[in-house]
Amino acid sequence: MRAYVGLTFDEVSTLFSSGELAADTFFAPTSEFVAEHADLDEEEREFVLSMLAAEESIELRDAGYGFVLAAEIPDSAIAESGADSIKVSTSINLEWAQCVFLVSPDGEELTWFAIQEVEELLPSWGN
Repeated sequence: MRAYVGLTFDEVSTLFSSGELAADTFFAPTSEFVAEHADLDEEEREFVLSMLAAEESIELRDAGYGFVLAAEIPDSAIAESGADSIKVSTSINLEWAQCVFLVSPDGEELTWFAIQEVEELLPSWGN
């Protein structure tokens, strides 16, 4: 299941340096969320969920950028499903990562980056 989580710069750095990160709640297209947003197509639902994660990242950051990680969560790692989120039973594995979004300071824009680009760009995001 594709899911989204808001992260700080330090959390993104930890994920890329160690290959994993403790995070337990992700915004996801749960059956309840899909039913409630039946008027939206899959892409629109994904956008809504990514923006919820962007709001979370803005609340978490000390300064600078916020980040959203899009990850493909294996069914075996899903411990609980809620209205618009899932809880996972294990740490995030870097192999699950699909992309990272850089959240603008006002939280209104997300800029997509491929996982292969993030490690190289990460030092410039920390300034």
